[in-house]
Amino acid sequence: MEPGRRGRGRPRVSTREDVELAAVALMRRDGYENVTVASIVSAAGISRTTFFRYFGSKPGVIWYAFDTTIERLAAAIAAAPADADTLDAVRAAVVESTRAAVQDSPVWLERFQLLDTVAELQAESHQHWEQWKRAIAEHIAARLGSAPDSVIPLAVAGAFHGGFVAQLRVWRDDRDRDAFIAHLDRNMEHVAALLRPLPSTDLG
Repeated sequence: MEPGRRGRGRPRVSTREDVELAAVALMRRDGYENVTVASIVSAAGISRTTFFRYFGSKPGVIWYAFDTTIERLAAAIAAAPADADTLDAVRAAVVESTRAAVQDSPVWLERFQLLDTVAELQAESHQHWEQWKRAIAEHIAARLGSAPDSVIPLAVAGAFHGGFVAQLRVWRDDRDRDAFIAHLDRNMEHVAALLRPLPSTDLG
């Protein structure tokens, strides 16, 4: 049987990616606040049960891929060679986790625009961004032999976060995703350069 079909003559079953595309298109066209689960279900041609199985909630359409990116960031940092430069390992992990996310979803960056501008999503963003920064802070702390909540790990994580968000916001006028990744790589290197030399121990 052909993938995505339930049987001969029956309509194609919408994948989570299909529903994501339909939902984000509606949110960008009509405004996040004006889009309901019912309108997403209707546009995607799925049942409410399927929608909630995929995302759990309307905000889940925006957040699920962001949380996957956090998991990729943490995995990329963990996979860095033990002798790799600490800041270079973070820079590479930020870039590669974002590259994978952009390649996986044609609306990953459009999703950021929503979470960065919609009041309801902004109210939830702190928790997700703290998890993103935590992945970096834990790596820095491990290299310094300190706690993730100490000064240098938090400062480094905050600097990379600021550079990352700034680049995402600039992207609004740049539809070339390869160029976006190249710019992100360069700007993350600028952040790393500003943080060098990284002390061998924390400030205590």
